[in-house]
Amino acid sequence: MVIAAAGYGKTTALRRWCPAPGARWWPGGTDPAAFVVDAAAAGDGPIVLDDLPALPDGELRRLLRAVAGVSADVEIVLASRWPLAWRPHAGPGRWTEAGPAELACTVDDVAELLTEACGAADPDLAARLHAATAGWPALVQLAVEAVRVHGPAPEPAVAGPLAAYVRDQVLPDLPEDARLLLARAGELSPLTAGLCAALGTPEAEALTALLRQVGVLVREPGAAPGLPVVERIVPVVAQAAAADDAGGRAAARTAAAWYREHGPAAAAARELMRAGDRAGAAQVLREHGGRIVSGGHVALVVRLVGELPPEERDERLWLLLGDALRTSGDLGAAQRAYEEAAGTRRPLPAATAWRLGRVSYQRGDAHGALAAFARAAPGESGADAALLAAAVANARLLAGDVDDAVDSARHAVRTAAAAGDDAALAAAYLSLALCLGVAGDSAGSAEHFALALPMAQRTGDVLLLTQIHTNRSYQQLQQAHYAAALESAELCAVYAQAAGSPSLHAIATSNEADALAMLGRYDEAARRYRAAIAHYQRHGSRRFAGAVLGLAELYWRRGWREQARAAYEQVIEVASGAGNAHVLVPALAGLALTVLADDVKAAAGYAEAAVDQAGPELSRPGLLAQGWIALHQGAPVRAAELATEAARAARTRSEPAGLADALELRAAAEPDPHRARAALREARAIWTEAGAAVEAARIAVLAARLPGAGADERADALPAAQRLAAADALADRIGAATGSADRPQVRVRALGRFEVELAGQVVPASSWQSRKARDLLRILVARRGRPVPRSELCELLWPDADGQKTGHRLSVLLNIVRGVLDPAKVHAPDHHLSADQSSIALNVATTGVDVEDFLDQVARARRLVEQQAVEQARLALLAADQLYRADAFEDEPYTEWAGPLHEEARAAYLAMLRMLAHTSRLAGQPGAAVSYLLRLLERDPYDERAHRSLVRTLVAGGQHGEARRAFARYGEAMRAIGVSPPDRDLLVPVQRADAVRR
Repeated sequence: MVIAAAGYGKTTALRRWCPAPGARWWPGGTDPAAFVVDAAAAGDGPIVLDDLPALPDGELRRLLRAVAGVSADVEIVLASRWPLAWRPHAGPGRWTEAGPAELACTVDDVAELLTEACGAADPDLAARLHAATAGWPALVQLAVEAVRVHGPAPEPAVAGPLAAYVRDQVLPDLPEDARLLLARAGELSPLTAGLCAALGTPEAEALTALLRQVGVLVREPGAAPGLPVVERIVPVVAQAAAADDAGGRAAARTAAAWYREHGPAAAAARELMRAGDRAGAAQVLREHGGRIVSGGHVALVVRLVGELPPEERDERLWLLLGDALRTSGDLGAAQRAYEEAAGTRRPLPAATAWRLGRVSYQRGDAHGALAAFARAAPGESGADAALLAAAVANARLLAGDVDDAVDSARHAVRTAAAAGDDAALAAAYLSLALCLGVAGDSAGSAEHFALALPMAQRTGDVLLLTQIHTNRSYQQLQQAHYAAALESAELCAVYAQAAGSPSLHAIATSNEADALAMLGRYDEAARRYRAAIAHYQRHGSRRFAGAVLGLAELYWRRGWREQARAAYEQVIEVASGAGNAHVLVPALAGLALTVLADDVKAAAGYAEAAVDQAGPELSRPGLLAQGWIALHQGAPVRAAELATEAARAARTRSEPAGLADALELRAAAEPDPHRARAALREARAIWTEAGAAVEAARIAVLAARLPGAGADERADALPAAQRLAAADALADRIGAATGSADRPQVRVRALGRFEVELAGQVVPASSWQSRKARDLLRILVARRGRPVPRSELCELLWPDADGQKTGHRLSVLLNIVRGVLDPAKVHAPDHHLSADQSSIALNVATTGVDVEDFLDQVARARRLVEQQAVEQARLALLAADQLYRADAFEDEPYTEWAGPLHEEARAAYLAMLRMLAHTSRLAGQPGAAVSYLLRLLERDPYDERAHRSLVRTLVAGGQHGEARRAFARYGEAMRAIGVSPPDRDLLVPVQRADAVRR
């Protein structure tokens, strides 16, 4: 059942929902019940009755009885612009309802339409158009067209086509009482049945329900969880249906009286001003202004106070105006308003001092904030004194003075508790929670967050709720709970929108970007960082340095060193003057690592500055930078000591990510591969638990480069490397050697044409000096690292030669191959080829061989399938599939020594395809399963199991024609080898329980 007013896109949605060619559409003008009966008898396709008129009760019952008589397997859709009273007559369990909320465009949809129409989309314009139209599709289209023709206006125009559409297509469908209600209520918000009754509307409950059902009465956008739902008439409709000015003022007076009694105060002040009662509006603002601002009505407060002449604004109203301007991000105007409130008084009252300091704090200027706070008169008590102490704590924390910050926050809690002010106490708890979190007391931090949250919820303080969720997302980032941090940041953005605070929205956006970056969603993170930077720079706030730092680290993860360096340098320049140690220290450490490969002396200077600027709580980034520099300078013992110090700092602050970074440095400095492997294994476990898949993949790749890496580690590294490539991320970011974990530079390709790569470059034929040298390496590859007797090698290489002469020749070939694999003689002679008097073997632990990686990967996938780890198995199989370029030794397929490995690899390839088909079916991807089975049958046309699987998969997917053709090929193949043809029962669909209908 689809109910919505004209222009909500019902027909478009129905054509999208019921695209089947067999759908039968009611032509209109005939008996709908008879049409349903006839359509059901004609076939089992969807039945669609669009644009149903307002049906009398008897006709509606007859239509619903006809629907009830149709098989439950047939989809039936009824759509109307008039509410149909279907619930009392419809049977239980079959019907669902879609309405305006499901049909309306989102802000993103509006932005996309603007982009198509105008070539670019201004997010603010898209939001304004969405707010004016509530996403009503026809109105959105008309508004976008108006922008295309006339350009954007400060407020979306409602005259002309939009108003004409409302008057011609929407209002005539509504009852007379509903039209009168729209004329009286206009843009009143929130609009409730009680207010409608006060305006003289009979049957107010029924009329508001009707307007809600057809999409004329909608929820205000940006409603945050836990806050009251506010409903209003769609603004374009309200303005098109509004009464004349005299009627509007009369409705405003009535509404103001009702709102003063029932709330909210913001609506009362707005309607008093609209009714011309400035004094009444000012009195409401004085009495309730703080709660109006904290409730998110900052734009309204700015407008209402701005409409009062300056001589009518007392200190309280100037402070209120400053609060609203500061919340909205207009920091310069907020500071001027606070200075007006202060007048010539020195020292300042606490109420003015903490507000002036907050302006500097929001600009990211810790020094300026502390200087403003110092202007406060000493000895004050009460709520404002508590808020001043909490603000001092936050500024000290920004400056890196963690111990002093904790002391100030505790003082704020004591002062607020003594004052008995819930809002001040909640703010103090929040400040203490943040300070304790930075100090490493995660339990204390969580306790005080839990104390602040119910207070903010009880008082309806949206601003405080936004700050709570902002700081919670920050804490979750520090604790490496990245998925939870992303969820909190997204929730914070919703609260920030409801609070009318672009500044807090930018912080939420930056936190969201941090979480996305650690979750490996780099492109999304970059977009969020740039959005936050644009906001901060628009409002002249130095807080953009935090988002630039995130962007710098994103560039660093991708190996874009020049962009990373420029971003780090920008952060250092901005943060140095503002005293923001929280971004300055990691920026100095990041810059040290970025320039390390080019200028060790400069890198050491930056790392030393990072350590000097950091207190104990911020020391980890500088220590890690110094450790990597020590390792680069050939001092692994010092690097290990610094790694231990960094790990201690990370444990103290409960920072799992910092601990993982310290373990990576420890592994790089560790000469013992087994201990290095243990450190990397622990680091990978931390990243995996945190959900940082790209970081975990990076560690897996580094672990596979350690000497003595096992088959499982090498197999893990293949999908890990693919994940890094997909994210455009580097494994070894430092560029300095990772200790003993050097990457094998040699890569032997035996799948397809035999080739050897050194540092990514194919060794040319001229480097081999002799074809026999290449043959020697091929034979050793074919034996998979097992020692091959020298006598057997001589027989394979020179079958007709005198055995007395071939021993010396073999030694010459051995030296040639060693020279090809290690031309600079960096490693010991047996690093790649181990040899003694009786045998020679290829060291597959230090020499990369593609066929070894392929076989290891397939074996690992088989174990995962047996363990029912389907998704992990699929990833391993996909990695193996990419490795298998062609059959092993394709250029020497018939030589005796190549046969066993050739057949083993081919069998593994067929098993891989079979497992891929199986795991694809389990993953709900029958199309992929069919593709793998067809590839399997291309290799082995007589594989009966593959034929049966293919037919069953096609039947299960409803591809009955393809299934019959596959069945025919199955029969032909079996008859060709004298096997009984398949039973036609294979073509019968497997019966399953009926799916639950939506």
